[in-house]
Amino acid sequence: MKNALLVCALFLSVCSWAVEDKKPLAPDARKREYESLQKDLEALQPGEKPSREQIMTYIEAAMDKMGKFAKENPQTPEGFEAAANTASLLFQAQHPKSLEFALLATSVAPTAGVDVKNVGMCWAMVAQGRLNNGDTKGSKEALEKIKPLNAEMYEQISKQFKEMEEGMASELAAKAQLQVGKEPFPIAEKDIEGKDVSIAGFKGKVLIIDFWATWCGPCMGELPNLQKLYNAQHANGLEVLGISLDQDENALKSTVKKRNMTWPIVADMKGWQNAIAQKWGVRSIPATFVLDKKGIIRHIGLRGEELADAVAKLLKE
Repeated sequence: MKNALLVCALFLSVCSWAVEDKKPLAPDARKREYESLQKDLEALQPGEKPSREQIMTYIEAAMDKMGKFAKENPQTPEGFEAAANTASLLFQAQHPKSLEFALLATSVAPTAGVDVKNVGMCWAMVAQGRLNNGDTKGSKEALEKIKPLNAEMYEQISKQFKEMEEGMASELAAKAQLQVGKEPFPIAEKDIEGKDVSIAGFKGKVLIIDFWATWCGPCMGELPNLQKLYNAQHANGLEVLGISLDQDENALKSTVKKRNMTWPIVADMKGWQNAIAQKWGVRSIPATFVLDKKGIIRHIGLRGEELADAVAKLLKE
């Protein structure tokens, strides 16, 4: 459930569903029709290593067949299952209509005859979609729908959403603050050797703040360039402050020693939950911020020759 929620990225506004006038099917006929639809979709289900075209054909067929069936059979177990399963499929595929189908599932769910946990999961998908759309109020309203269905699920998901909401707020704050021409958030920590280190202590120097990790291939691939630049320009006033997203202290210290990384490195051993990375809105590494001698951000995300050229110019200022 948690993994399904964390991969969602929604941007489509909710579409309304027009319910067609149709005589409800008898329970047995409804079950037979639903089973027939399932068999039709099974025939279209992609095998191993499917092409994008095969995946999209399957998804479009699921939306068309199951969406229509759900609309025509509201407040029935089969109608709800058709919409709920399609919503789950779309969420896992990060499809833009996933929120639409999650809402459809909640609207056609019967008051009895289905597992309330599944209804709660659909409301959780609605909450996720609304949160990703920036609709915090709508997200909270959807979460409240889970409470009377399953109190334990409500508590678990509410906790997750609170963390995600805080993360999104932190990321927005970081985007507003960490811009070229602005002073960054302060950093004042002890490095992995136990020595005090802070951004303020580098005033008068050009400083590269490098977010990285030993397990990050691109980070280790970029390391020789950073070392070459540091060795060439350190005497001229260049400093580097590494912020490691490692969780294994032994692996980190071993790499630092083996690769002769002589600049200070800060790490709280929390991986992607690293407090500084969270506050700075770092979502991918390597990530670099270049500060001038006054402590102002002048460049973000530079590597290789571009980084070396930028540093050389700042050192001359």
